[in-house]
Amino acid sequence: MASTGPALLQLGTEPGWRGGEAQVLFLAEGLRRRGRRPVVAAPPGSALLERASEAGLETVPFAARGEWDLAAGRRLARLARGLPASLVHAHTAHAAGLCLLARPLGLRSRVVLARRVSFPLRPPGLGRLKYSLGVDRIVAVSEAIRRSLLAQGLAADRVVTVHSGIDAARFAAGRREPARGGLLRQGAFPAEAILVGTVGHLAAHKGIDRFLEAASILAATLPAARFVVVGEGKEGAALAEQARRAGLAGRVLFAGFRRDLPDLYAALDLFALASLSGEGSPAVLKEAMAAGVPVVATSLDGVEEIIEDPRHGLLTPPGDAAAMARALQRLAEDAPLRARVVEAGRRRAAEFSIERMVERTEAVYASVGVLG
Repeated sequence: MASTGPALLQLGTEPGWRGGEAQVLFLAEGLRRRGRRPVVAAPPGSALLERASEAGLETVPFAARGEWDLAAGRRLARLARGLPASLVHAHTAHAAGLCLLARPLGLRSRVVLARRVSFPLRPPGLGRLKYSLGVDRIVAVSEAIRRSLLAQGLAADRVVTVHSGIDAARFAAGRREPARGGLLRQGAFPAEAILVGTVGHLAAHKGIDRFLEAASILAATLPAARFVVVGEGKEGAALAEQARRAGLAGRVLFAGFRRDLPDLYAALDLFALASLSGEGSPAVLKEAMAAGVPVVATSLDGVEEIIEDPRHGLLTPPGDAAAMARALQRLAEDAPLRARVVEAGRRRAAEFSIERMVERTEAVYASVGVLG
């Protein structure tokens, strides 16, 4: 039964579904399990609002025309008073801007902001103001993001690291054969294919173009290799054209958005994360490790907090497609190495549990005086 006490308002502003929205849902469900009263506010028709409603959570449609929508700031202040909400947790940069607007318009709740990306605050002066004025705590999803925020002038006692969580057991239970068969048929791949996959938003900073470069190199030395790109985004058409020009026609499957990720990971033989920048604590990397897929990833700060030991996976320099191809080939050809990486990766992924994320977020809320 849901709590009837003061609300912990979880504010999202994105219409789509990515890693950040998944974390909001995990957090809200975890808070409810602990007897709290989470309320999810997100744009009408958004994936987060729909999935939160399907999960039986208390939801509120909340629309805003950008982060500097004064009317939306006023509505946020009224919403927080009416629930009443003892705390507003803003999960996007736009939500942080709305909290800044709402402060002088009557928002009296404690405010916690999430920071999930390692990009600098933009614009620098206004960004610092948005993440400082009237803000009680900032939750960074990696130590690397925390260090970046401190370097940009935010107060050390207000920035806390809480790594994002995954349901490791769910990803460990993926069904390999039906999913693999489906990918082989969809891509018209041979039964003996070595499936090398990546999952992510098709945006420039995700480095999918470098993954395709690595695929082109690897295809020349590992004829059985076939490649699967999972995700959607504005770079999709350009990436498909890149694959065609590189002679990868018939070797690359652009699988689009998938909700069956546990099965999809299970179908893969190798996983690659080619991100160039912006990663906080990438869930897809933890998910692949939990699913028992040996991983190669770029050595970004947040990634190195997950693959903190060479036993967990192989790291390559960001942007170095040739190095990624060599690392993938090494794993493909060394069965004992793959087995060691899978075992250590599963153990490491289990450390990033949803319950640990919820518990540590609750501790942040308690530190600002909103939980008994």
